[in-house]
Parts: sequence; structure tokens; C-alpha cells
Amino acid sequence: MKKASLIINLLCIGLFTLSSCGNNKKADENAAKTTTKTSNNQEKPNILLIVVDDLGYSDLSPFGGEIRTPNIQHLADNGLIVQHCYTSPLCAPSRAMFMSGMDNHISGIGSMSPFQAASQYMQPGYEGYLNDRVITLPQTLRKNGYHTYMSGKWHLGHEKGKRPFEQGFERSFTFLGGGVSHFSNIFPLGPEEMIHTVYMDDSVQVKKLPENFYSSTYYADKMIQYITEQNDKAPFFGYLAFTAPHDPLHVPNEWMNKYKGAYDKGYDYIRRIRMDNMKKLGLLSKDLPMNPGSGEYKKWEELSVQEKKIEARRMELYAAMLEIMDLEIGRVLKALQKAGKLENTLIILMGDNGANPKDPSFYKTNMKPFNNSLENMGKPNSFVSLQGAWAEVTATPYSYFKTTTGEGGIRVPFIISGKGLAIKGVNATNKILGTDIMPTLLEITGTERPDIYNNKKLAPMTGASFVEMLRNKKSTVRNEKSGFGIESLENKAYIKGDWKIRFLMPPFGDGRNWQLFNLKEDPREARDLAEQNPGKFHEMLSGWMEYTQAVGYIPYFGGRAYSVLGPANFFKAKLDSTNRALIGRAVLELQRGGE
Repeated sequence: MKKASLIINLLCIGLFTLSSCGNNKKADENAAKTTTKTSNNQEKPNILLIVVDDLGYSDLSPFGGEIRTPNIQHLADNGLIVQHCYTSPLCAPSRAMFMSGMDNHISGIGSMSPFQAASQYMQPGYEGYLNDRVITLPQTLRKNGYHTYMSGKWHLGHEKGKRPFEQGFERSFTFLGGGVSHFSNIFPLGPEEMIHTVYMDDSVQVKKLPENFYSSTYYADKMIQYITEQNDKAPFFGYLAFTAPHDPLHVPNEWMNKYKGAYDKGYDYIRRIRMDNMKKLGLLSKDLPMNPGSGEYKKWEELSVQEKKIEARRMELYAAMLEIMDLEIGRVLKALQKAGKLENTLIILMGDNGANPKDPSFYKTNMKPFNNSLENMGKPNSFVSLQGAWAEVTATPYSYFKTTTGEGGIRVPFIISGKGLAIKGVNATNKILGTDIMPTLLEITGTERPDIYNNKKLAPMTGASFVEMLRNKKSTVRNEKSGFGIESLENKAYIKGDWKIRFLMPPFGDGRNWQLFNLKEDPREARDLAEQNPGKFHEMLSGWMEYTQAVGYIPYFGGRAYSVLGPANFFKAKLDSTNRALIGRAVLELQRGGE
């Protein structure tokens, strides 16, 4: 069994032809010629897409969370919760899915820059930015008569021609990178993040932020500005991409003690509250046991008094960040209402992946400039993260978190509310993907995506429209024969119907063997059925192989690189030139028949 899974892993190599970069202005002109006009008999809806950065599945109140999110709760009460929404386990690949309607291995974010291996670097689908096989959602909608606005995190390319104002957004205030201080001091997460730790106000780089800058508030301000300054009746597409609650955990002074004492009883206490709430909401079966976690972290009772205070403080700050974000969403909704646009607006709110288990050392950050004392946590000169134990709690009842393909890493909250929604409540049947956002919104707005862009043939979208799901409770987005794959930094998953195979890198897996789960019977992924059900196991592996060949997946490394780097070291390692070369040689050796 183990040998078979390893062989299939090594066979999964597919390549696509490299597309060269094009001029965006010419591309827009070509798109205008090829875009099909929508019907004038029906008023086109406004679209507001809200993405939350590193959000745990059970954090929000509609998903069982104890954190106060009344505005998001209102959206859920008047909309539809899709219980099975999947993304990549990392930020940039997920956002590539949302903006392109395509698998990230095709659209250019096969591996999140700068983490490409030597074997992947600048290969088709691994460029590190949205490539020329893509026309973005805002580009397509803009040529269909939409105003297009963005405020928040981009993370899909800092290079000239690849920034938001060059990728279809008419107005934008954006952060180009993965994470940054939430205050005006603009410190990068680490040295590798510096190159894209940049703010852009439309096409102008922002050298200095306002002294009172706080990310969630300022992003909401800019979206409100764009919406209210619009002086015509044309519809708009707004992309509000918060950086909260991505680390560093930062909150303004007046929010420092909003959740004081709320997490003093520890991990399992919050797990139980969330499990009980989810069962009352009908999100979980009444008899589902609590997920005990991975066992990688100390239990609450094993912590010292001081460690408990620090851990509780992490979660207090995280919760405050989410309540602030909810407040800012409420302000945007009120602005829409005041402008007379809310009734004609379709709103989607979703996460990009699970909560973040990493601590600042992951980014190779020099911690000397920061004051991370208990009393100073959350302030502008601090840099603290949620870390693994709480990240597992936020995924309740699912397994693991961001970076992994456990359900807690790739299953995200999804709420759709507003214009054109025929059904409300909870959809617990359908599985949707981040790639489905664009085809769905194009169908809703009556927009046809061109086949040619900038005189180059586009790759077809891999996502599926879920418009029928919004109109009919019995509709099926993907039937039991329709599987899909997810991969990031060699963490892998393939899901078809109720079944899932999962491959985890160390320290959370052995980096060698696949596992098989029945998600309907075992949503916690507690029982590996690979040995018990070899027929299904090999069927799923075959599906994974077909997926990798279709999207052009290039393996990160193989057996010899694994043995040299070591399992725990590889998970923590940054790919400097030595490691890139090492991994590249290992892949070549595998292709030549090495072990």
C-alpha cells in the first residue's frame, strides 16, 4: 500500500506551455471586443466579495463562535450558509482561485512565491503571479459595464503589470503582500516578505500611512469612498479583502480589553462551547465527539500560570480583531443602504484558508525590535501570532489548520446573502470550491468570459457555477463522480463525494503515505480507512493522478531530498539557494529513476 502511494505520487507530473506576459492596456481592448453583452431587460446586481484572512471555521457566530459578529450574523440570517466550501490551505493560491476561476496550478500560483522549488521556479503555473492564461474577474466584469473597486490584500503579484490597478480594478487601495503590521508602521513579516510589503493607492505607491491607520477600518473607509463617490447608476463589483486576523495580532488601544478573561478557561472549554453551538445550529450531528486535536501542543492543564496568561491573551486579541472587522463590515453595509444600493447587492463573505498555526520565527523575523511582553501584546511595536493550539480550536470540529490539507486548513466559512438569492438557511450537501466564485458571478451578471485575451488563448476556467444551488435546494454543483484536488507545498487532498484522501507533510504527517477518510461518517478525519478499503483508496489515488496531470502539478521534492532535509526541518525550512538546488537535484534524480 505504501509503495503504491509513493509510486503514484512520483508519476503525477504534468506540464503546460508557458505563456508570456502581455500589455494590460491592449488586453483590456481585446477583452472589450470579445466580451458578450448582457441582457438589458434585467437590472444587473452589485457584487460585494468580502474575504477574511486566516479565519478559523468556527470563529464567526453563524458557525458557532463565541466572538461577537452581529453584522455577519445578519448576513447569515438573511442568506445561505454553504457548509462545505473549499480553498487552498494558503492565502495566495486561494485568492488566485477567486480572481481567475481557475485552479491555482494553472493560473500562476502553483506554489506561493517565494517558496517555489528549483524544479518549479518560473515554470508554467508557478510564476508567482497571475499569468497570461488568466483574465481576472474584475477585468471581465469591467468590460461588461461594471465599476470595479478593491480595498485590502492582493498577494497575487507585485511585479509591473500584475498589480490590482493593472488587473482590472478601476479604483483600489491595496496591500500587495501576504501580511504586515495592521498599524501605520508597515513592518514586514520577515525578510522574504519585504519585496511585496507595499501599499498602493490606485497606481501610486504609498510611502507613509496616516498616523491613525488601522487596516480593517481603513479598508472599509476606502470601499465606502469608492461606492459613495460613484456618480452613475452602473453596477459595481467590490472586493473587500481584510488582512485581519492574519498575524501580527494587533488591535487599537480601546479594544485591548474587550475580551479580557473570555479565554482564561482554555482550549477545551472553548471547543465545547463551539461544538454545542454548532449542534444547536444544525451544523453538526448531535453525536459527533469533540476533536481532541493533533497532540502536537501542550494541553491547557500542562501550561504554567504565565503560559496560560499569554495563551489567553493571544485569543483575546484575535477575537477583538474579528469583532472590529465585523463592525467595519457593518459600516460598509450601512453606506450601501444610505446610497440606495444595498437591496440590489449580492454579498459573499468567506475565508481564504484556516487559522494560522505559525509563530513569528517561521518568517525568520528579527524579534529584537519588538516588545512582546504580556502587557504590550497587541500594540504597534509587538509581533505575536495565534499559534497552533488556538488555531486547532478555531477549526472546531475539524482537523488541523492553515498550511495543511486537513479540513481545518481547506474548509472555510462561506455566506452568501442579498440580491437574487432564492433560498436561505444551510446547504449541507453541496461542495463548492474557491474556483467557483468567478463562473458563478459571471453567470449571475450575464457576462461571458472571452476565449482570447491580449491575442492569446486563455485556459478554460476549472470552476463550476453554483447559480442553480442558489435557486433550488435539490440542485447539485458536483455529483459523486466529480472529484477535485488541492495541493500546496506538498500537502495534498483529493475529494470526491463523501470520500477524501489526504497527504500531510511533517510534522503533521509522515510525508510519505496517503490516508483515506469518509467525511460524511468521520468529518474529524479520525479514522484512516486506507487499509480497510483498498479499492476506494486506489480509486481516489487514480483521481488525484488525473487531477495533477490536468493542472500541471510539478512535485516539490522527492525521496532523497526528504531524507537529506529531514521531516521536521523541511516544514520549517525556507528555500534558500542551497535548498532550492538540493530539491531540484532530487527531483531530477527521481525522474531518472532514483529512489
